[in-house]
Amino acid sequence: MVAPIVPVTALAAAAPTAASAATAATGAAAGVAGGDSFANVLGSAIDALGQTTANASTLAVQGATGQANVADVQVASTEAQLAVQLATTTRDDAVTAFNSIMSMSAG
Repeated sequence: MVAPIVPVTALAAAAPTAASAATAATGAAAGVAGGDSFANVLGSAIDALGQTTANASTLAVQGATGQANVADVQVASTEAQLAVQLATTTRDDAVTAFNSIMSMSAG
C-alpha cells in the first residue's frame, strides 16, 4: 500500500520565517518537531524524497507485472512527481535567494 502524504503545511512550522525549505516527507516532519538543525531536516527531507521515488519505481514494476493495483501505482507516481517538483522549486528559490544575497553590497 502507499504511505499517506504528509501535508506541506505541517512542515512549514520548521522555518523561523514564513518561507520554509520543507518537503512533503514524514522524516522531515519528525525532524522538525525534534528541533533538529537545518542540515538534519534537509537531510531527512532528501532521504524521504529518495524513499518516495523508490516506492514509485517499485510499484511501477509491480504494476507492470500485475502484482500491484493500478490505482496504487498512479498514486505513488503522482506523489513522487509532486515531491520532485517541490524539491526542484525549493532548490531554485534557494539559489535565487543566495544569488540575491551575493549581489548585495556590504554597506
